Amino acid sequence: MSKVSTKELIHTYVQLPSVYRENFEELRLQAKESLENTVFPTKKDEEWRFTDLKSITANKFESVKSGILQVSLELNKYHLPEAMNSRLVFINGNFSPIHSSVEGMPDGVIVSNLNNFSEHEQLRSHLGAITNYEDDVFVPLNDVNFQDGTFIYVPKQTFIEQPIHILNVFTDLENPYFVTPRVLFVGEMYSKATIIEEHIGLSNNVYLNIPVNEFRLYSGAHVHHARIQRDSKNASHISRPVAMLDAHAEYHSYTICLGAKLFRNEPRVIQNEEEVDFTVDGLVLIDGEQIADTHSVMDHRFSHGNSHQLHKVVVNDQAHSIFNGKIFVAKDAQKIDSFQENRNLLISDTGKVNTKPQLEIFADDVRCSHGATIGQLQDEEVFYLQSRGLTEQKSRELLVYAFALESVESMAVKSVEELLLKEVIAYTNRD
Repeated sequence: MSKVSTKELIHTYVQLPSVYRENFEELRLQAKESLENTVFPTKKDEEWRFTDLKSITANKFESVKSGILQVSLELNKYHLPEAMNSRLVFINGNFSPIHSSVEGMPDGVIVSNLNNFSEHEQLRSHLGAITNYEDDVFVPLNDVNFQDGTFIYVPKQTFIEQPIHILNVFTDLENPYFVTPRVLFVGEMYSKATIIEEHIGLSNNVYLNIPVNEFRLYSGAHVHHARIQRDSKNASHISRPVAMLDAHAEYHSYTICLGAKLFRNEPRVIQNEEEVDFTVDGLVLIDGEQIADTHSVMDHRFSHGNSHQLHKVVVNDQAHSIFNGKIFVAKDAQKIDSFQENRNLLISDTGKVNTKPQLEIFADDVRCSHGATIGQLQDEEVFYLQSRGLTEQKSRELLVYAFALESVESMAVKSVEELLLKEVIAYTNRD
């Protein structure tokens, strides 16, 4: 396949209404220039050689017009009981005030859509500041196109007790469309928050979801961030979540992949000062012809950092999982303790797994380990459970459930854990 220009692929990216173009104009102009000089990736590019992009290149995507909201849409079943008054809802990329509810936040806390605070000092200084993805078309596509998004600001020594729920829902429109969700989180010194970010397709329509998340954590800030991807099985989801941590900050991220025909996730965590702790875990449950691709970077730039990544994958039918995780340790970044492991469970003869954990270390006093396993259900384990009265099918379902359970139990919100357990059970019960 010949290389496709981004302009040809997303043909409406410069047609934002003037009100949106004027907001963050400098960021948009830089992104537009980047797009003009960047080509769309293909399998000839090393970072994309295992990833089939036909679900994107075979379609002509249009932008969703602003202001078109389905106010009658019933979303109660997607609400989290712990976040009834700390919820932001976006429908096809547009903020929906009528479905959102933010009340009773501590003094100084901001949980709102971006456009309501477009002139806020913290927003202006941080938006787009740490999304440095080299030769990437998707971050600038978001920069140019986002019409709104989430802005969360937590002042110094402030603890938000209830989780903040960011609910992105996608409905069926006449033509394939693309959306560009945006999240900016700024946590001041010794603040604490829990973020639950969901992407849910309400039908089996075709769309392209390009979310960009920026988390800026100052000294001692603490964030638990769960990302649950339940897009349409005909959608493509290309995400760019990045976090930057100052001294003693903690960022714990858990990404759950359940939907989308193509899911490409590129999480990056950047150590900006000494003494940080972060997690970049993931759980992938795919079947049919789904593709799930994770390219992660744990970037240690200073001494005394702890990091952890456990990426678990279950592959059924003709699904395809790709993992490329990098632990980077800069020169003089001593006393780094980093762990990375990719565990893959193949439960069909036609599924495929490509895995490549990486270490790139330029310091000598570190403890870094990585590994990958690809396996199937063991006959002995299945036989043991059968000997205890279970059928062969139920035995296999129980083993898959046990494999996924460790990732689900990491959730900090009870209703989210229960939701994911139901999703795991539903996955194991599919024909």
